[in-house]
Amino acid sequence: MSTSQFESTMRQPRLLTVAPFSSLVDSKVTIRATGMKANSPVTIRSFVQQETRRSGFVKFEAHAHYIADDRGVVSVPDQMSLGGTYTGAEPMGLFWSMVPSPGQRFGIRFIVKDVTEPMVVHLSLHRGHLDTKKLQTAEPEATTTAERRYMGQNVERITVHSGRLRGTLFKPKGSGPFPGVIDMFGSTGGLIEIRAAMLASRGLACYALPYFSYDDLPASMWNLELEYFKEAVDWLCGQPFVRPGGIGMVGVSSGAQIVFAMAAHFPEKVRAVISINGCHVHTLFPLTVNGVPVPYITCDIGSMKPAPTEGAQSLFDTFKAIYDMEEDNHTIYRIENATNCQFLFITGEGDELWDSCYYAREAMKRLARHGRHNYQLLTYPGAGHLIEVLYSPVAMVVYSIAIGSVVDHGGTIKDTAKAMEDSWPKMVKFLHNYCGRNNSKL
Repeated sequence: MSTSQFESTMRQPRLLTVAPFSSLVDSKVTIRATGMKANSPVTIRSFVQQETRRSGFVKFEAHAHYIADDRGVVSVPDQMSLGGTYTGAEPMGLFWSMVPSPGQRFGIRFIVKDVTEPMVVHLSLHRGHLDTKKLQTAEPEATTTAERRYMGQNVERITVHSGRLRGTLFKPKGSGPFPGVIDMFGSTGGLIEIRAAMLASRGLACYALPYFSYDDLPASMWNLELEYFKEAVDWLCGQPFVRPGGIGMVGVSSGAQIVFAMAAHFPEKVRAVISINGCHVHTLFPLTVNGVPVPYITCDIGSMKPAPTEGAQSLFDTFKAIYDMEEDNHTIYRIENATNCQFLFITGEGDELWDSCYYAREAMKRLARHGRHNYQLLTYPGAGHLIEVLYSPVAMVVYSIAIGSVVDHGGTIKDTAKAMEDSWPKMVKFLHNYCGRNNSKL
């Protein structure tokens, strides 16, 4: 570079841009910095202060180290991060690699409370390669913001308060009919809307169904009645904007167990099941069907041990009894009863909560032994337990209400983020293809 070119570069204003400014959470954006000194070290930081369901306002952040090119430009999608909260060419690394900022409570989980409002991510540009501590007080060269939305502008949110049913329905505007889906999370309880809002943003009518610790529902995941979930299926199938012929059910962790129980006991209207790191055996909590208790195995708390992450616990060895079960064990879900249902198993091979990969393969073996071939498996090396909406902060260690301590969910941030990125569009396509009798192709 000539002296005149260098001086011209130095006179350019420092700019940090993101395009598009507003986008859905599952969409990529382009972050670009200009006006920096040619071939100089640069840090780009992302920061969000967001109200979450259980932790109030939390602060999460990420940062990456780059070298500006000969023009003084950093293009995040195209250039390599040399350090920070991620490395490599990662277009969305400044979003999925966010971790709690210094001073935040150990074990907090990033679950947005109000999906109707965009999440505002603050981005800043800094000279040099700065670490987290220095970034707390460093003056930026340039700043900008990005709006990230869980709920598309063409989606409506409807509160469900029908009989004993509670929750929220998200649907595309209009009369449809749309494929119908019920979405459930696990032992964290309460109402979680992030995945349902995003599925509706991709053309599905999705009912975010809480089943304890919300409104006037039971305070804990204890003595649940499977008929509650059957009522939810019947209610959704009865909506005029839902495509006839059966619905899909999505569950993560213990939510996946409810989905399996529905497929086993009330398979008539369930046409598509997605289990995200679920278990083929009924564990943890009492459940009744028509007033009759469903056999279950308890968590062997005595086998809980400290996790590699200081201050967290590992539950992986607390379900060892599952490995010795015979095929006719009554705690195993009879999912082969769902003859007209398609199953998609999503598992992280780094899951430290329990052995979800083993459980998925045992469930598929059971289906195969009964002459069923209605299943698919997506398995991800290095991914942990909480495979959620892509390009969101990855949860690694999370406080568990059920256990009363911070629990290691396993995996690495990067591998779990990659699992989210790969599995999300496949989930959406699977639900579009199999929910209702009029299959559609995306």
